[in-house]
Amino acid sequence: MRHPTLRRRLYTVLLQWFLLLVLAAGAVVVVSFSGVRQSLVDDRLVLARTIAHYLDATISVAIQDLGRLAADLPSLNADAAGRLRVFRFHSPFREATYLLDAQARTLAADPADARPLPSLGRATHEAVTPLVHKPGGERPVLAIVQPFQRAGASYYLVSEMNPVGSIVSTFLHDLGLDPETRVAVIDERGTVIAAADPRQLLRTLPHAAAYAERIRAHRPLVTEALGYDDGSGRGAAPDALTVMVPLRFAPWGVVIQQPKARAFTGFYTTRRGLVAAGLLLALMGLLLARALSRSIVAPIRQLSREAAAMRTGDLSRPIGVSGDYEVEVLAETLEEARRKLASTLAELTRLNEDLEGQVANRTRAIEARYRDLKLLQAVAQVSTQERDPDRVIPAILELIAAHWSFPAVAMVTRPPAGPAATYVVPAGAAVPWLAASGAPPPDWQRHEIAQQAGARAELFHPRRPDLDREVLGALEHQLAISLDGAHLWRRTLAQDEQRQVLVRRLLNATEEERRRLARELHDEISQLLTVIQLSLERMDVDTTEMRRAKSLLGATQEEIHRIIHDLRPSLLDDLGLAAAIKAYAQDHLVGHGLTVSLEIEEGLPSRPEIEITTFRIYQELVTNILRHAQAEHVSVELYERDGALVLAVEDDGKGFEPSEQFAGAGITGMRERAALVNGTIRFDSEAGLGTHAVLEIPVR
Repeated sequence: MRHPTLRRRLYTVLLQWFLLLVLAAGAVVVVSFSGVRQSLVDDRLVLARTIAHYLDATISVAIQDLGRLAADLPSLNADAAGRLRVFRFHSPFREATYLLDAQARTLAADPADARPLPSLGRATHEAVTPLVHKPGGERPVLAIVQPFQRAGASYYLVSEMNPVGSIVSTFLHDLGLDPETRVAVIDERGTVIAAADPRQLLRTLPHAAAYAERIRAHRPLVTEALGYDDGSGRGAAPDALTVMVPLRFAPWGVVIQQPKARAFTGFYTTRRGLVAAGLLLALMGLLLARALSRSIVAPIRQLSREAAAMRTGDLSRPIGVSGDYEVEVLAETLEEARRKLASTLAELTRLNEDLEGQVANRTRAIEARYRDLKLLQAVAQVSTQERDPDRVIPAILELIAAHWSFPAVAMVTRPPAGPAATYVVPAGAAVPWLAASGAPPPDWQRHEIAQQAGARAELFHPRRPDLDREVLGALEHQLAISLDGAHLWRRTLAQDEQRQVLVRRLLNATEEERRRLARELHDEISQLLTVIQLSLERMDVDTTEMRRAKSLLGATQEEIHRIIHDLRPSLLDDLGLAAAIKAYAQDHLVGHGLTVSLEIEEGLPSRPEIEITTFRIYQELVTNILRHAQAEHVSVELYERDGALVLAVEDDGKGFEPSEQFAGAGITGMRERAALVNGTIRFDSEAGLGTHAVLEIPVR
């Protein structure tokens, strides 16, 4: 990479100033020359508008004269030819004048052999036509059409103009403009209908569509993109200024074209002068830069070579450069700097060596601390992912042994309840003093770890004098937390097993009590009622009270039988939960006139505690439907999904507000019964929209 030099910078500064001057001059030229250029364009536009105004005035007078002639004609027949002749000699449209009826038939004409236009359409007001070609090969003409009414009939008065030798072309020729400035009048099709140069007549200009669009829109056109055609047959020159102004009273336009070299002669001459001045100014700047380079750059370049030698470490050679006063001052300053650098170089070298040693020591300390932090993080991660002491403690000991490269690490845990446990990593390492519960040898170190739950542990590892006490303290704290979590996990497992045993015992006791009550009702109360019934049957009494007593006794027996069935339905013991739910729905829901939809999954595994809990909650749900829901349809679903037994009961009754009913004894009892087997029950209800209850019990 080349570095910038003073000479290059000097040349760059001069170039920048030169470019700045050029840009400033260019801005002034652009602002001023744009106004000059626009002024030249405006001059052509004013000329075109002046010609257009003159032609509009001429056409307007001709239209008015033709209108007055139409109003003053005494007769509408061949006798009107004399008046037409007088008009023709005074009008610019003097080629022919004739009178037509509504069917375009000639009524009067001057000259008499004038042939009318091929079609006039249904014009309702006066109009000036573009160039019109008559049938039969006659020359094209321009015309004014004046429609009028007489005695309820429509007539047309038409006055024609021959483009060749017209007064418009004569007017354009008499303007005496520059021969390179072409002035012409075109119609809406781009055809030249009048021109100072007769060779241009009846020719269609290039880009006629652009002219036609502006004539129809009555908008002027100023452009430099349409080219210039001088009529020589060599085509259109690309560099030309074109101005077109449309007429108001005719579909014509005045076109002025001039080569750009001619139109902007003064502009181009001034621009060439400015370019020459700029080149001269650049040459003068180059000569000035060369002179400054010889007087300033050469001494400074020599100083640069001396400074480069100093930069490479060569401080033995004195600096002496002659030149202007400023250069000599700079040389003396560099010489003084050389002497100071030489005196301090040795000191800097010594300080640098000391600093490198400190950085190396600090880097080693940081790396060691980083490894210690990684150990603590790994221990915490293992404690988070694993809870079983028999797996988490060996994993932590392996991390400790790998971190400090210990040949063996051991730990003894003494939980509050239960025997002590010993862990050694690697497995099978020889630590006989640990098996004998003796004190560690002198080359082993012991750490006591106290836990919040009252448990204690001891960590043993080979003695190392270089271990960081702060890291060991943090490790002991992390080990205490990990061991607390492991012991709590083991205690939670034991308590959960005890709770499961108690739940099973509670459910078994509840069901056993139901069985006892069912047997008592069946063996004692039911038999007693049967004896009473037999006694009443033997009595030969037929009174109203006796019949009523027998009826009440029969109803009581049926109710006793229902209670016995509800306490322990035989189908639940004999055929399982699915059959019991179907039978209960048939007896209690269908029996009360409700429509029931059952979707029961068959072949569900038998799980006594879960089946009993599910059936009892199902009984409570059916009871609530019969008592409160006022439903007509009930849907019952029983299936197993994702390791859980699911019972879903839905009705179309009046529903309830869950926030008002969740405190009730029925719903609370169902929730408590489901919780005994780690199950959940949820209710989705809204007043007037029924109730949907879903019971889920894990099958494990």
